[in-house]
Parts: sequence; C-alpha cells; structure tokens
Amino acid sequence: MRMLPKPKKLLLLLTLCATSACGTGLTGRIKGDYCLIARPIGYDTRVDSAETVKEVEAHNSKWVCACENDCPKGVAK
Repeated sequence: MRMLPKPKKLLLLLTLCATSACGTGLTGRIKGDYCLIARPIGYDTRVDSAETVKEVEAHNSKWVCACENDCPKGVAK
C-alpha cells in the first residue's frame, strides 16, 4: 500500500475534522440562520390531501421545536 505524502495526509485530516460536525442538528449560527428564513407551511384541509396535511404538520412541528424551543418532552432540540 502506497503512503500518502504528508501534505495530502494533513489535508485529508483537516477535511475530516471540518466535516465531522455535520448532521449533529441545528445549533448555533446554522439554527439562527435557518429560523430567520424558514417559516411554518400553511395548508387548507378542504383542498389539500390528508397525506399533504400530515407532511406539512410534521414539518411545522419540527420548525416549532427548532425555532421556538417548544419541543415535546424527550425530543432533543
């Protein structure tokens, strides 16, 4: 197996370190920016299908939890 030159190893290590925090939830600036641009989605039960209403309500629940810190007990923010 061929060894990588030291600069390539360092670049690989730095890239892995920089991306290791991805997917840990909305925290800090990312959460703040998301909550500035995202809004709950509106729907009309007379027009929208039951499946659409269910998906919109799931989205809106996540938004309320993340942006208004109103999460059900046992749900991580």
